[in-house]
Amino acid sequence: MKHFSLCRVAAFVVAASAACAAVAQDFPTRAVRIVAPFSGGAAVDVAARRLATGMSTILGQPVIVENRPGAGGSIGADYVAKAAPDGYTLLMGTINTHAFNSGLYKQLPYDPLRGYEPITRVSSFSNVLVVPNQLNVGSIKDFVQAARRAAKPLAYASLGSGSSAHLAGELLASELQVPLLHVPYKDVSQYVPDVLDGRVDLTFANIPTFLPHIRSGKVKALAVASAQRSPLLPNVPTLAEAGVKDAEMPLWVGLFAPRGTPPAVVELLGQAARKALLNPELRKAMEEDGSRVEIDESPAAFRAFVAKEHARWTAVMKSAGIAAQ
Repeated sequence: MKHFSLCRVAAFVVAASAACAAVAQDFPTRAVRIVAPFSGGAAVDVAARRLATGMSTILGQPVIVENRPGAGGSIGADYVAKAAPDGYTLLMGTINTHAFNSGLYKQLPYDPLRGYEPITRVSSFSNVLVVPNQLNVGSIKDFVQAARRAAKPLAYASLGSGSSAHLAGELLASELQVPLLHVPYKDVSQYVPDVLDGRVDLTFANIPTFLPHIRSGKVKALAVASAQRSPLLPNVPTLAEAGVKDAEMPLWVGLFAPRGTPPAVVELLGQAARKALLNPELRKAMEEDGSRVEIDESPAAFRAFVAKEHARWTAVMKSAGIAAQ
């Protein structure tokens, strides 16, 4: 994955300012909405709210976050795809909405590639595989043995069919060759207590959701689903280090406008987003959230990235036979 230096991005922001000067006089004149297609408290929601705060200061108008969860992000994504292309309704799109869902669902109500104007990537993060203490396992090897001994399939929690946790669980079951039962939830606040109390046996969740419980010893972190270890959990191995070679899943979120949004408005929004993401305080806050800031040099660069991710994950899920339940 190609990353651009902060200096290069900063230079691009300055150069874009002149081109956007005329538009800036007329847009925005009212609040801008960012639709987060997952529930409050999820990593996507947290990133959206961080970005909204920064962009609001730059744009001089409120930038508010509206949660429209469901169907692996499809409900919120479809809502924005059908919104007026005026720059006032945006989507905090994800690897789910723009890559996973095309392979998970037979039909989508929106077109991930043609239905939007990509603005910029915002951040990336990784999920962590956690199990309750009641399961009494301390490693992936222990987990496999427990799963094979169990009288019925171990149950894993997710934020619904098509969510990253759902897909991660399916990939884990396939790679380890153990049966797992998917248990979908509507909200993070519902499944966290069930994991802590052992009513479900495992979950993949964004690291900050379970970080206090991992540190207090209430749950055990077995592995992170990323190429590198997380700075927040330096002693927790990656799935590959733990022996699961093909279940790595780097997750990303990015900002999109509906197709047909004027290029000057898209550029202005991108300029505001990139400037917000260059703020050291915002970057530090996102790192503490378990995210890493990712900035694309231009909307065209982000469009190319999304197309590549879409092709990759559609092929992975077709090959693995993974579909939404």
